[in-house]
Amino acid sequence: MGFADDHLTPLVDTGLGNSAYLVDLGDGRALAVDASRDLRALRTAAERRGLRVAFAADTHLHADFLSGAAQLAHDDGATVLASAAGGRAFPHDGLADGDEIDLGGLTLRALATPGHTDEHTSFLLLDGVRELGVFTGGSLIVGSAARTDLFGADRAEELARAQYRSLRRMAQLPDQVAVWPTHGAGSFCSAPPGAERTTTIGAQRHSNPLLAAPDEEAFVRRLLGSLGSFPAYFDRLAEANRRGPGILASEPELPALTATEVRRLLSRGARPTDVRPIADFAAGHIPGAVGIELGDLPVRAGEAPARAVVHCGHGERAMTAASLLRCAGREDVAVLAGGPDDWARATGRFLEEGA
Repeated sequence: MGFADDHLTPLVDTGLGNSAYLVDLGDGRALAVDASRDLRALRTAAERRGLRVAFAADTHLHADFLSGAAQLAHDDGATVLASAAGGRAFPHDGLADGDEIDLGGLTLRALATPGHTDEHTSFLLLDGVRELGVFTGGSLIVGSAARTDLFGADRAEELARAQYRSLRRMAQLPDQVAVWPTHGAGSFCSAPPGAERTTTIGAQRHSNPLLAAPDEEAFVRRLLGSLGSFPAYFDRLAEANRRGPGILASEPELPALTATEVRRLLSRGARPTDVRPIADFAAGHIPGAVGIELGDLPVRAGEAPARAVVHCGHGERAMTAASLLRCAGREDVAVLAGGPDDWARATGRFLEEGA
């Protein structure tokens, strides 16, 4: 069995399409990589193995979610590891390219890999001089590389060229080195559909179409041509993570509301948010309720064809999209309980990517 089988626990958030990682350092301590603010799955995994999180590494500020690193520092005394260029406003070890952290037998080396964001840092895990794997965040991901337009269209090409150089640097690692990305299938950050969430350098060198680009110009065209929409909260996310989410002293609770209080709030312009499973939402919900916000859908509702079928990777975001379309007056929408592969099997009609 390899290192990952014995020591690495991926923690997959299928709703966001992202993976965090818990690494057993072998002495009762652990390294957490790109942990989200919702630490329940990570804590369960750590408790199962009798581990305390001693280090919390974040690859970038724009990671689709609020970071849990500051909370791990508060609760577990974890040392936060992140790029010095990120300017985080809470205690952390700011790392530059090539800096190394002794994890107690293993070593973590910071690799500056700008492109997805300016301050993006990957982390190479070493056992002595042997490269075990690299936490690539939103740099090299399975079958692609993460989007470069999070700072606006005017910087997308500049960052795509930086992403080209970062991926070329990754490709110089030995074939057997494991690749542990944060962004995966279902993420808004340009991860293609597919079941694989981890890979190797060698596999990507042979199968990743961006690494197969003959030159920088072709790489930039391919990457920029694959970009879709992303939620509006991405515009606020980096600054929220730079400041550090507020520390929770106890498990948060929401106060219960009576039906009268709900009606009063709705009359004042409040919008109800429904966080139940999508099947429950489909069965019945407060009129006008939505699950989460999607980046400009309500104002583009008129672009949806008649009797549209809305779907995503699993159904969570599709249900949110359908609820927003209904709020915008579109009653003729249906939600597919599944993703593109399910649609293809059910209808015999295959979807063209990018269409």
